[in-house]
Amino acid sequence: MKKWLVILGLSIIFLSLFLIATYQSSISKLNDDKKHAEELVLNQGYLKSVETSDYFHGKEQAIVVSGKDDANNEMIAWVQDGEVITRKKSEGLSQKQIIDKVVSERNPRKIHKVKLGIENKIPLWEVVYIDQNGRYNFYYAAFENGELLKRYSI
Repeated sequence: MKKWLVILGLSIIFLSLFLIATYQSSISKLNDDKKHAEELVLNQGYLKSVETSDYFHGKEQAIVVSGKDDANNEMIAWVQDGEVITRKKSEGLSQKQIIDKVVSERNPRKIHKVKLGIENKIPLWEVVYIDQNGRYNFYYAAFENGELLKRYSI
C-alpha cells in the first residue's frame, strides 16, 4: 500500500512540474513577442515611450502598444509580423465610446472584455459580451469610427 502511495505522490509531483514548465514556456514566448514589439516601435521611432502593451488573438495575432510620440501625442501602434500601423489615440473611439455604442445597439447583459486588435490591416475594437440569452457575443468595430465590421455569437 505504501509503495502505491509513493508512486502516486511522485507521479503527481512530476505531472505538476511538467505542467508548470509547459505553462512558463508558453508565457515566456508571449512575453518575448511583447518585448520585441515594444522595442520595435521605440527603435523605429513610432513611439518615444511605451505605456502599455497587450496581445490580440483574433483571426490574426498582433500586439497593441500604446504610448507617446515625439510630439507628446498619445499613440497606438499595432505590431503584426514586424509591420507597424500607428494611429493617434484621438483619431479613434475611446473604450468608453465603443462600450456605449455596443450597449445602445445590442443591450448586453454584461460586457466581458474590450480590447484593441487588428484584422486585414484594419485597427479595430473587439468587444466580448453576454447577451440577454446568456450567449457570448463578439463584436468587432473599426477603431476610427466604430463601424461594425462583424459580429457573431456562440
